[in-house]
Amino acid sequence: MSMTRRRFTIVAAASGVSLTVLGCGGDDGGDENSQSGAGGTGTGPDKAVKKKPKLATEPFLIGTPERYRGAGVYPDYRDDKGVWIVSDGQSLVALNALCTHLACMTELDMPSQQFSCPCHESRFDFQGVNQAGSKAKRPLERCAVRLMANGSMQQIEVDPTRRFRKDKDQWSDPASMFRF
Repeated sequence: MSMTRRRFTIVAAASGVSLTVLGCGGDDGGDENSQSGAGGTGTGPDKAVKKKPKLATEPFLIGTPERYRGAGVYPDYRDDKGVWIVSDGQSLVALNALCTHLACMTELDMPSQQFSCPCHESRFDFQGVNQAGSKAKRPLERCAVRLMANGSMQQIEVDPTRRFRKDKDQWSDPASMFRF
């Protein structure tokens, strides 16, 4: 039996749908991202594809307040929790490290004193505010921070499940920062 053009088109379309449903015909959601996904480079097929960012899904402790009294960016929790810890010496914030444009993981750019997004070149100052000309139209989100008693010592807890947005006037919420 010979196959007509119509029959061939129907079989080919059905096969494509079946492979997609079974996970054989597209992105399987594995460890690697597509170019425009979270953590991907988004800059073309010849660029290396980055792994999906690891984001904390529950509160975690970052240490005592004394550890963060010095002004600066503390990158310790960016890779495994997805947050930047930033202190100005008087207060501390935990910024969600995902760019607000397409959720790519931001990087620390010390020469320019900014966080930068490798996907589409958005830039944020160390307070998390998006810079002019960025594709990101809003600042990075802050995560809740508070002082917790942990045995005989007090430690700062970051809760990445509670986020605060500047564009919704939530940065004034006392839970969005820790004051020394």
